[in-house]
Amino acid sequence: MSIPNFDDVAVTPTMAEWDDAALMQACVAGDEQAWAVLLERYGRLIYTIPLRFGLPRSVADEIFQDVCLLLLEGRDNLRDYRRVRAWLVTVTRRLCIRRLRQQDRELVAELPEEMEDSAESAVESDLTAIEEEYLVHQALERLSTLCQELIRALFFESPPRSYDAIAKALDIPVGSVGPTRIRCLEKLRREMSRLDQEGGGP
Repeated sequence: MSIPNFDDVAVTPTMAEWDDAALMQACVAGDEQAWAVLLERYGRLIYTIPLRFGLPRSVADEIFQDVCLLLLEGRDNLRDYRRVRAWLVTVTRRLCIRRLRQQDRELVAELPEEMEDSAESAVESDLTAIEEEYLVHQALERLSTLCQELIRALFFESPPRSYDAIAKALDIPVGSVGPTRIRCLEKLRREMSRLDQEGGGP
C-alpha cells in the first residue's frame, strides 16, 4: 500500500485552520484535502525526528513513509483525534529506535547501561525541543501579519533588527515597537497553549 499523492490537491484556507480533531474526522471520512493539510502540518515534525536520531536522509524518507502509512491504516483506531501529534511523535520515535537496533544490534547490546540511558535522555530532550519549536512556528502562523513580522525580526533573525529598523519596515512609530512586542508575545503564548490542548501532549 502506498501513500496517496496529495501534491495536486487544492486545500481551502479555512481547512488549514481546522484543529487536529476536525482534520482527523475529515480524514476518516475520506477527505483528501484533510489528509493534505494534516501531512503539511506535521510533515516537517515527522521528518526531523529521524534526522535528530542521526539517521541518514534516505532512512528518514522511509520512516516518514512508514509513519504516514501507519496513520492511514490505523486512523480508525486512534481513540482521541486531538492527540494525533503525540501519536505521530511516539510512533516515529519507536520506528527510529527499531531502525537503529536493526542497523547495529551488537553495538547496542554492548553499550554500558549508563551510556544507553544517557543517550536516550539526550534524544528525549531533543524531541521536546523539536516539538516546542514546532509549536512556536504553528502558533506564529495564527497571528496577524504585524505580529508575525515583528516576532521574526526580533527573535528569528541573527542579529535581530533594531527597534528603529523594525519601525521603519513595519511603518509604525518606534515608540510602539516595545508595547506591540509585549502584546504579540502574549498572543503567541495563548496560541501555543491552544495548539497544545488541541493536539494533546506527548
